[in-house]
Amino acid sequence: MLIHSALFLISIVIPVVSLFFRPVLTKEILRDLRFLRILHYVILAILGFSIYLSGKGIQLNFFQQHQLLVFLLYIIALIYAAVFAIVTNNIADIETDKISNTTRPLVKGTVNSTIYLSAGIFCLIYSLAVSYVINSLVFFCILLISAVYFVYSCKPFRLKRIPVIAKLLIGFNSLAVAVCGFVLAGGRLNDFPVIWAVFITVPLALAANFIDLKDTAGDSKTGIKTLPVIFGERKAIHFIAFFTACTYVMAAAIIDLLWVYPLCGIMAFLHIALLYREPFNEKPVFLIYISALFGLNIILLFNKYLS
Repeated sequence: MLIHSALFLISIVIPVVSLFFRPVLTKEILRDLRFLRILHYVILAILGFSIYLSGKGIQLNFFQQHQLLVFLLYIIALIYAAVFAIVTNNIADIETDKISNTTRPLVKGTVNSTIYLSAGIFCLIYSLAVSYVINSLVFFCILLISAVYFVYSCKPFRLKRIPVIAKLLIGFNSLAVAVCGFVLAGGRLNDFPVIWAVFITVPLALAANFIDLKDTAGDSKTGIKTLPVIFGERKAIHFIAFFTACTYVMAAAIIDLLWVYPLCGIMAFLHIALLYREPFNEKPVFLIYISALFGLNIILLFNKYLS
């Protein structure tokens, strides 16, 4: 446990030291961390943990049954890996961002692109080092997630230009994060429930297409074929709304508690209403999306007491 404690402290010290030596670069990276997207993956990691406890009927007692520090290190590894994904995405998307995301560091010209990329690579290496200490599965998970995001965002692959494949890749990464949470909770890789795997990779991933709505103008100019670019924003919202409804219906059916059905109905209504609200604002949609996933975790962890 000594090495875990040391890594936890080092993970906190790194940005503090970086603020001293590279204040502008560090502030720009921290400002551009996209906390809601990172929180999405944190909650999916907890979802994997919750699925294991719920499936085994184990009473929640995290501090006794599992190593909190190891789980926190997993979250830290995900955050550092996210920095690499954000940095490489920003480098690849600079022309799009000049239209749709003008506050990003490379567009503003506040960071040197070479040093910026070096910082991203350092974060990836550190993330892999932390995950290697946790266990081999988490190491390969972080490595695979980072590789998938690279081919998703960057040349020569840039698979984000292909709508269905793009979101399936996001679904795959989401599943990988949840599976690692499941294993860290005590489960075996082969025991991860198929129904939850389908839930994460299909309706949940397709419902996440709302993240493309705010970038329609920039994506259209740079040839990235997202749903809003192909079908127009209105038709794309219809598609996203359908899969959003499917997500809530499937979640309710999996949990199968009587009072959860109307709760999911209310959340789905609010979620879809925000999709259609004009002008579209991603933040409240993301907040209700995150809130719904968080609520799903709570229900799974405490279903013994709520049923």
